[in-house]
Amino acid sequence: MLIRNRLTIIFTLLATAIQVTLSLLVWYFYSLYRQEEFYSRLEGKARVAGRVLISRRHLHDDFFKNMVRTDLLTIVEEQISIFDQQHKLVFTNRTLKESDYYKEKIPHLPSSDAIFEFRTGHLESILIPYNDQGQRFFIFASGYDRIGFAKLGTLQQILLLANLLGFSLIVLAGWYFSGRVLKPISQIVEEVEQITAKDLHKRVQEGNRRDEIAQLAMTFNQMLFRLEDAFVSQRSFVAHASHELRTPLTNTLGTLETSLRYDQNPNDWRDSMEVAVEELKKVISLTNSLLGLARVTDGALTLQSVQVDDCLLTALGQIHAKYPHRSLPLQFTTDDDHSLTVKGNATLLTTAFLNLLDNACKYSTEAVSVHLQTTSDKILVVIKDRGRGIAEADVAHIFDPLYRGKNVEGVPGFGIGLAMTQKIIELHQGFLHLNSKINEGTTVSISFPSLS
Repeated sequence: MLIRNRLTIIFTLLATAIQVTLSLLVWYFYSLYRQEEFYSRLEGKARVAGRVLISRRHLHDDFFKNMVRTDLLTIVEEQISIFDQQHKLVFTNRTLKESDYYKEKIPHLPSSDAIFEFRTGHLESILIPYNDQGQRFFIFASGYDRIGFAKLGTLQQILLLANLLGFSLIVLAGWYFSGRVLKPISQIVEEVEQITAKDLHKRVQEGNRRDEIAQLAMTFNQMLFRLEDAFVSQRSFVAHASHELRTPLTNTLGTLETSLRYDQNPNDWRDSMEVAVEELKKVISLTNSLLGLARVTDGALTLQSVQVDDCLLTALGQIHAKYPHRSLPLQFTTDDDHSLTVKGNATLLTTAFLNLLDNACKYSTEAVSVHLQTTSDKILVVIKDRGRGIAEADVAHIFDPLYRGKNVEGVPGFGIGLAMTQKIIELHQGFLHLNSKINEGTTVSISFPSLS
């Protein structure tokens, strides 16, 4: 169901429910008002009958008929019955059977002078005690409120027609205003549909930048910015990867073609094969690095409790084997109260430390210091070298895949290690900070939230 239809239905149901509820309340309270007003009239009739018929001792029907004839406010089907304190009928203007019915109500009266109201069929009745010269009488007055019920019926018809008309207006208003509300969203949809992979630089209009729809447009623009950045990075990555793969493959093909055409003895063939093997090793190494980066970027890994110091010592052992004459002093600043455990993957964390230590040794000829420190809630690892450093212009891109600084010519590598390391640190909820100066060295600081 379209949102516009849904909003229209919800608005219609809500507004109609409120309208019907108000109409019912109007009808109900007017019905109470009519009833109270009619009972008040009956009470007035009963008290007039008491003063005229009892106090003046005119308890005969002819006098009452003359009084009714001159009363301009006569009630339809008006009935007056008077009983004495022995419950004996002393006056009535109706049949005896009806008077007997009223007589049955007298024992249910409270002992006080309270007024008793009740209804019999379409007639509404009232019973009041009346005291005169030490005697107690009971006066019944009843009648049919034809005018009141006629007004109530008219009000009911008016409310019914008003609700039907109101329902129609509510539907139209709901449809109109839901369209007005959703119009900016429709415009955003139209603008987004026109944006393709070739023109990610386009942006949707952000309106007044204050309401929720403007926030939606701004969110779309932020997403488009990230997509554009991702597409640019992907194109750059593909271009660099293609170049890195094409170079050793081209060298391998050239070597083999030259050997096939010109080499005449086994020694020449062997030399050509060795060159081809070295180039293919570069291709395999680059492919493995790209697969490792893809695995880390995917993030579908099982995380468990990992000892940071164990991973760091494992990486240091491998670096010692690769650079046996390099000094790698390790300093611990920790105690038994602080945990060295994080939630992560031991293999990946070791790979991250290995990449950082390998870079430090690769681009430096002096000692590489390693410092492991713990605080109440963090684990800090600092790796510092005094090598050639990284230019300030390169630092901003040093974590991009396949990006290498301008001062690393002649040093083997593909520019994938730092990108992979950053992804691994992020998977471990950590933070990596790199500070470097040309010809002064590089300091890499890593912080992890400790798992207490």
